[in-house]
Amino acid sequence: MEEKIGKVILDTTCYPGKDLYSDGAIEDEMLAISRDFAPEEFNRVISERKSWPILYHFSHIRENILSWIPFTGEEKVLEIGSGCGAVTGALCERAKEVTCIELSMKRSKINAYRHQDQDNLKILVGNFQEIEKNLTEKYDYITLIGVFEYGESYIRSENPYVDFLRIISKHLKPDGKIILAIENRLGLKYWAGCTEDHFGTLFEGIQGYPKTKGVKTFSRKEFNGILEEAGNLKADWYYPYPDYKFPMTIHSDRHLPASGELHMRDYNFDRLRLDLFQESQVYNTLLSNDLYPQFANSFLLVIGKEQPQTAPVYVKFSNERDQKLSIYTEISEAADGQLTVKKVPSQKKAAAHVRNLGTICEELTGMYKEEEIEVNRCRIKGDCAQLEYLTGITLEDKLDHLLEEGRTEELEKLFFSYIQKVKNIHEKKPFEKTPEFVRVFGNVNLRSDLKCTEISNIDFVPANIILSENKVSVIDYEWTFAFPVPSQFLVYRMIFYYLELNDKRGILKERDFYEKAGILPEDIEVYVEMEHNFQQYILGEHTAMRNMYAQISPGRVEVEDYYREKKQESLEMLQIFWDNGKSFNEADSVRYLFRNGKIQTEFELPENTTMLRLDPGEMSKGLKIVKLTWEDESQVKFHTDGCEVSSGEFYFGGDDPQIIVDSVPENRKSIKIEMEILDRKTTEKKFWKVYAEQKRAMEQMSQELAQKKALVDQVEGSKAWKVYRAIKRV
Repeated sequence: MEEKIGKVILDTTCYPGKDLYSDGAIEDEMLAISRDFAPEEFNRVISERKSWPILYHFSHIRENILSWIPFTGEEKVLEIGSGCGAVTGALCERAKEVTCIELSMKRSKINAYRHQDQDNLKILVGNFQEIEKNLTEKYDYITLIGVFEYGESYIRSENPYVDFLRIISKHLKPDGKIILAIENRLGLKYWAGCTEDHFGTLFEGIQGYPKTKGVKTFSRKEFNGILEEAGNLKADWYYPYPDYKFPMTIHSDRHLPASGELHMRDYNFDRLRLDLFQESQVYNTLLSNDLYPQFANSFLLVIGKEQPQTAPVYVKFSNERDQKLSIYTEISEAADGQLTVKKVPSQKKAAAHVRNLGTICEELTGMYKEEEIEVNRCRIKGDCAQLEYLTGITLEDKLDHLLEEGRTEELEKLFFSYIQKVKNIHEKKPFEKTPEFVRVFGNVNLRSDLKCTEISNIDFVPANIILSENKVSVIDYEWTFAFPVPSQFLVYRMIFYYLELNDKRGILKERDFYEKAGILPEDIEVYVEMEHNFQQYILGEHTAMRNMYAQISPGRVEVEDYYREKKQESLEMLQIFWDNGKSFNEADSVRYLFRNGKIQTEFELPENTTMLRLDPGEMSKGLKIVKLTWEDESQVKFHTDGCEVSSGEFYFGGDDPQIIVDSVPENRKSIKIEMEILDRKTTEKKFWKVYAEQKRAMEQMSQELAQKKALVDQVEGSKAWKVYRAIKRV
């Protein structure tokens, strides 16, 4: 049986008559959305509903996983497990025919409604094993996006994952390919505190699924074993980041990430996560040790009977933007190994924005020539911009190397030489606001002495400047405007995008780069507002996922903060040691918690106690001993390794303050203790005051001793003294 929704065909021949799985009422809401709203309205609906399932099933970012695949437009594609059609649209836009297989009728209808204008889409509703028996077509591509991990459910056999690939391979054309996206069982995010995607439990996958079954992901090594068993299949490996669900960059073995490139934090929208460590820094460690492919969060495999060699080696998506600015950047490798860069419109509306890069290239080439800076050559081909793949080191990397070597003076000199180049290029006339400037940067209150030029590349930042042996080149100039922008704003962005976006560069802040560049604190306030307005101009009416994180995600638990709090709690404890012949040791001790910085207790002395040691927290720098008496209120005699700064108040310079009771009188039963942790800075000031007073007293005593010694020397040198000494010897 067949039915149609718009132009889409639903074949229900193998449908069992009832959906065997469902997410419940949310699917009714999603069906209504797909029926009542056009795809271009989905982003607004997501931002209004603030629901994880709606974000997951309707975000256009889901399509990024396939939208870059180099289809010719003549392909026949089989999408297995199409769900609600999150990636189906990307296939329909690029292939000749798309056939979906989906078990759920409701999800198939959601898919059909959202793509009802596509006349090349057919959805087969029913169980894969039943439908597969009747498939007669051979396909150029078969996709398994977030499906392979359910192989045990699809295939009833002793080796379901291997058999899954064997069965699918039978439906490929001789040169056909399988596109498979799946989580990496050893993905770094799971070590860092994200829960396993399918079960929502911590560390389930990296421990080998000890508590669950039915769904399974794999490491790279395990996958290679499956491919070999399935018929010695070959794979071209890609690594979607932050994962395959919402990929914003896709790397490959032929183009791995650079150090510092992987720094996203807010991507776990579905469940609460722990933040066990800074992933960005660990990624840098993995990259420097050639381990990134083993720990990438997700895999995207292009699989064939012969070794596939897909042309793109890297893709970066810039489609969290207004549609007229939405693009992606692709690096491709030709058969001879030559690399090229291409900027492609993600939406038809963005074609003009991409084509404008050709004009910008010509204009900047003339402007930059005076400072001996070249512009990455751009050639417009159709709606795409093709650019050179330049080799060398970015100015950002060069500065970082100088920083790592401690050559900060040289770093500053080099950095400011490029700041001066920006000023030389962009300070040709006094700046005046134009309507175009206000539209992009807002009607901000700028100083009257600023300068500019007619064309402004505001993205002339260290990351976009390539240094090679013989030349300096600008590699990305997308944000160049044909109207004046103050040169000081360009300088501000150079400093901000180098100084503020990496913690390791924080040490440079003491060098006052902004001030040395002539940028005052009040200027920074205005430039921050300009940057905000510029980012809003890029977004337009679009709501970026990152801006919905707080509303949709349960958030994350900062384990370092939690640990710090708990550590502080443990440090703010009084530990009492007693010596009854065994000397001081952990076994013969007890702890009492300072509550709100105070403690009041009476400690019963163990039998035969001869000495006591009181440790009031490892980090307690200031302590007031309000009371320290025996049970009969008589004073306890003690000494400390601290300095008494006033009556009962002590300052401890070390990290392990101690109060020692050298001798416990016989027959004492308990010690009464009342203490209070003092403000460290206040107590420290008192200490330095006491120290200064004692130092003055010592100096005065030294002066008095020196004076007395001088007087003695004077007397001993007198004639009377010599006569006296002579008489005394007689």
